[in-house]
Amino acid sequence: MSTGDIDVDALQAENAALRQRVTTAEAAIVELRAEALQRRRQVRDLVADLPVAMSRKTLLSEVFRDAVHHPDKRGVAVRAVNKARRGARKVIRRR
Repeated sequence: MSTGDIDVDALQAENAALRQRVTTAEAAIVELRAEALQRRRQVRDLVADLPVAMSRKTLLSEVFRDAVHHPDKRGVAVRAVNKARRGARKVIRRR
């Protein structure tokens, strides 16, 4: 065997290994796409079960009730204040 034959054999072996990896990756992609479609269907089903419209008053009262009964009341309050600050900054920047 010459050096050229060894190089060709090595390249063919590497090519076969790469083809196998590509095949494995393509199979994984197909599986991930199927799982993503299933999750989308599940989300659509969940959304279909939600009420179509909710009044602001009802929403705010539910949020307040949840915050009152939440075990981390301080954390909820801090997040609410931070969110209000961000909202105020966005309003101010638009002007």
